[in-house]
Amino acid sequence: MEDKKFDILKTEFLLTQQQMDKYDQLSMTIKAWAVTLWVAASGWAFQSEKKEMFLLSVVLVCAFWFFDGINKTFRTNYKNRRDKIATLLQKEFRGEAFPAEESAPKLPPYSLKGTLSNSFLLHIALPYVIFLFLSLLFFFLK
Repeated sequence: MEDKKFDILKTEFLLTQQQMDKYDQLSMTIKAWAVTLWVAASGWAFQSEKKEMFLLSVVLVCAFWFFDGINKTFRTNYKNRRDKIATLLQKEFRGEAFPAEESAPKLPPYSLKGTLSNSFLLHIALPYVIFLFLSLLFFFLK
């Protein structure tokens, strides 16, 4: 029975890591789309010579920032589960008994709790803050 639990935990560990990798890739895709659409909206604003168009770029940046925060929250939920599995696997390697209250698989729920705080992590917020600053700078200087 312990071998089955070990195999299930090992498989769940791999699945949670794969899911984290997918969220990392999605974060890069979100940032790439944010840059692309910000440049397009800013270019359109310069070309049309209407400073109000820069507000469109502000809305776009805020929307992508929110989506990136949600993505980071989901990734964090999977990271927490993966870390817990790693602890269980370490106990197994040391020969300790598998805790009876633990079950596997136990994939994390999709909780949006912490989305706002995750949105303001430096590596998430920095590009969006720069784009917001530039958009507002263009708006007020135009």
